[in-house]
Amino acid sequence: MKKIMTYAAGMVSLGLLLAFSSAFGQGKNLGSADTKAGYGSTVSSQEPGDTKTAATVPDTAKGSVEVKLTEYKIEMPASVGAGVTTFKVTNAGEETHGFEIEGNGIEKALKPRLKKGGSSSLQVDLKPGTYKVYCPVHGHKTRGMSLDLTVK
Repeated sequence: MKKIMTYAAGMVSLGLLLAFSSAFGQGKNLGSADTKAGYGSTVSSQEPGDTKTAATVPDTAKGSVEVKLTEYKIEMPASVGAGVTTFKVTNAGEETHGFEIEGNGIEKALKPRLKKGGSSSLQVDLKPGTYKVYCPVHGHKTRGMSLDLTVK
C-alpha cells in the first residue's frame, strides 16, 4: 500500500509540474493580431555563428522600432534615440519568445509572451544610456537572445 501511495503522489506531483510549466511562459497570445511583414530595416550579422543581429538603419523617426524574434536571435537596431519608443515585436520563430528591456531604472516586459507568428507592442520612455534587451523565456537569453541597446 505504501508503494502505491508513493507512486500516486509522484504522479500527482508530475501532473502539477506539467500544468504549471504550461501556465508560465507558454500561455496564449492575447496580444495584438498585427502580424504584418516588412521590418523596414537592413539586417547584418556581425560574425559567423554570432546570434546577435543588429539593423544598420533604425526606423526611429516616428519613435518606433521593429523587432524580429527568431530562435536565439533578436533582430533590431543597436542604438535608438531617447524618448518614448514603441517596440513593435514579431515572433518569426518556431518557439514561444518574449521581449524584455532593462536599464536606467527601467524593467519592462512584453506580456503575454508571443507564440509563433504573434506580434505585439511595448512602449517605453527611454533615457540616454545602455539597456539590456533579451528574451525572458528560460534558457533563451543564455543561448544568444540578448543584446545591448544604446540610447542617445
